[in-house]
Amino acid sequence: MNFVKKPNFPTGNVTVAAVSSEAENVISALQSAKIAVVPVEPNPNLPEGIASHADLQLLHLGGNSVLTASCSKKSSEMLEMLGFELKNAENELDFSYPDDCLINAEIIGRNIIVNPDIIDRKLMEFAEENNYNIIAVKQGYAKCSVLAVCEDAVITADPGIAKILTQKEIEVLKIKEGGIYLKGYDTGFIGGCGGMVEEKILGTAGDLKSIKDYENIKDFLRNRNIYAENLGGRSLHDIGGILPLCEE
Repeated sequence: MNFVKKPNFPTGNVTVAAVSSEAENVISALQSAKIAVVPVEPNPNLPEGIASHADLQLLHLGGNSVLTASCSKKSSEMLEMLGFELKNAENELDFSYPDDCLINAEIIGRNIIVNPDIIDRKLMEFAEENNYNIIAVKQGYAKCSVLAVCEDAVITADPGIAKILTQKEIEVLKIKEGGIYLKGYDTGFIGGCGGMVEEKILGTAGDLKSIKDYENIKDFLRNRNIYAENLGGRSLHDIGGILPLCEE
């Protein structure tokens, strides 16, 4: 077993992934595919609908390094047993925006997509020490808003992020907002609906066919020889992402 070297992008079959403990269908599907799951437990300081979202409590920095924010003892101990070195965010997560998304950033290649005005200082220090390029956006839920399918191609419904990434020569599929289930909210985010479970397989929490832009998404993925696999349910759910951590 190896650590996924580049965040979000395994080069082989994923063997360990972090997922919301409440995403039971997705967990069952991953385990059936022989992918061990680090369940992310609900944080009582967060709103119910997003309390267990992995993309709020964990940020894989690459290799065996993970940045955590208010992550439960159980989840932290599992990660440490797997050999991960955990870096704790300077501040604790809290109920209201922007205190609920202090490490919500998307790492693609040598870029970190993030709102630098609200992100935790420990992540900014990591970026500076490791010579990452900061792509500054206004959206605090940067990782939630972006579904990265490879290092130069993403899917998002956020017009501001789409405009900025296009200027940075990252290919963007801009989709319509809506149609994604998230308890307690009008809609969820596309970035919270899945993650790569193999180099060319995107695992999704529900069926992409349930949203209006399905055909565009399918073509966008197919042009990169990437295929989507439904890991549970008919409607698409924002579960806080599927974070690939280890691979064969």
